[in-house]
Amino acid sequence: MKQMLLILMFLLSVGTERALALDATICNPGSDIIYYPNGDLKSCNLKDITILSGVTCNMLSTAEFYELGMLKSCITKNFFYYENLVCNEYGLISFYQSGKLESCVLATRVEVDGKMCVEQQPIALFESGRLKSCATPH
Repeated sequence: MKQMLLILMFLLSVGTERALALDATICNPGSDIIYYPNGDLKSCNLKDITILSGVTCNMLSTAEFYELGMLKSCITKNFFYYENLVCNEYGLISFYQSGKLESCVLATRVEVDGKMCVEQQPIALFESGRLKSCATPH
């Protein structure tokens, strides 16, 4: 019983240490891999379709990360739904360090803060969620 408890405590301590940290195993071998000075992964080309911070990122595309491992940007593989926005598949998506959406390419037309934003064009938001910019209909 005592040994089982020690094993459980070890697994819990190992399993919770820097849970967000990423390593180069997600990167395409032979591609440029960039690290922060502390050794954390900063960016690389993904070797496979990879789910990062809830986003399905496309294989062979560049993914960028914040120092604690949260996704900064990537090219999406699938549509990504964020509040009332639908970000397009195969488009660049970026996030603030807080995890809030910074920008993406819209899949559908949507009204944000009283402005109509058109599909297939980039939208940018402030960290507060307010509209920074988008393409409007002509």
